[in-house]
Formats: sequence, C-alpha cells, structure tokens
Amino acid sequence: RVVMRPINSFALVLLVFGLAGCGGSEAKLAPVKGTLTADGAAVPSGNVTFYPDAAKGNATKHQPAGLLADGKFEVFLPGGQKGAPPGWYKVVVYAVDDPQPGKPNRYFTHKKYADPGTTPLAVEVVENPEPGRYDFKLDGAPPK
Repeated sequence: RVVMRPINSFALVLLVFGLAGCGGSEAKLAPVKGTLTADGAAVPSGNVTFYPDAAKGNATKHQPAGLLADGKFEVFLPGGQKGAPPGWYKVVVYAVDDPQPGKPNRYFTHKKYADPGTTPLAVEVVENPEPGRYDFKLDGAPPK
C-alpha cells in the first residue's frame, strides 16, 4: 500500500525552481561575428555553420549558424538566440549564387569548405573574443 505524505511548501518551491532550470538552453552563449574572404575578396552570400567538434571536447548539441552577406556573418541558435556555446567547432561555409534555371550552382568558395568532413576551418568560441577571432581567409578558388 502506498502512503502519500504532504509535501511542505519549502520543498515544493525548491522542486519548482529546480525543474525550471532543467532542459533549457545552455547557460552561456558567446558572441560570434566575423568576416569571410576567398582569395582576398569578400564572399558575397551563403551561410556559415559551426559544427561542435567532439574530438576537442565540445559536447553541445547546438549547431549555431548564420547568413553570409558581403563577407560578414553572425551566428544564432535555432530560435534566434545570438551566439554559440563556448568550445571548439568545425566551420562549414556553403556559398553559392542563386541558381539560374538550367544552370548548375556557382560556388564562391572551394567545395572543401562546404562539408564538415573536409573543411580545414576550425575555431574555439570563447566568451570574450578578441577582434578578428572569427575572421576567415579562405584559399583556393572554386573548381570550374
């Protein structure tokens, strides 16, 4: 037989506040704004995604991402929160022009940057980034 005991109000308050902190977004987000150039020119459009690098200890489930316009980007979490949880990330750049009917996409950067398995770009997101931390200078023109 189960005996139900009344819970005191102090314990109830602790329970409610304890549950309110569970399952939410990660506590700290660091600002991530930067620039992207390819062979010295600003990458005109595309998107940038930060993939957590588990091999370097980043266990976050978030993949911060942002749009790239005129060589500038800022990353957000799904839901619109600015920034990224601190830790190491592989940086993926998918930069193509608007497709034209009957023509293949034209890449603004080499395709190696568009895949988390081949991108050489990696960065540690920190709480107080120094200027230029998230600026990337890509080499190599896209294959024709």
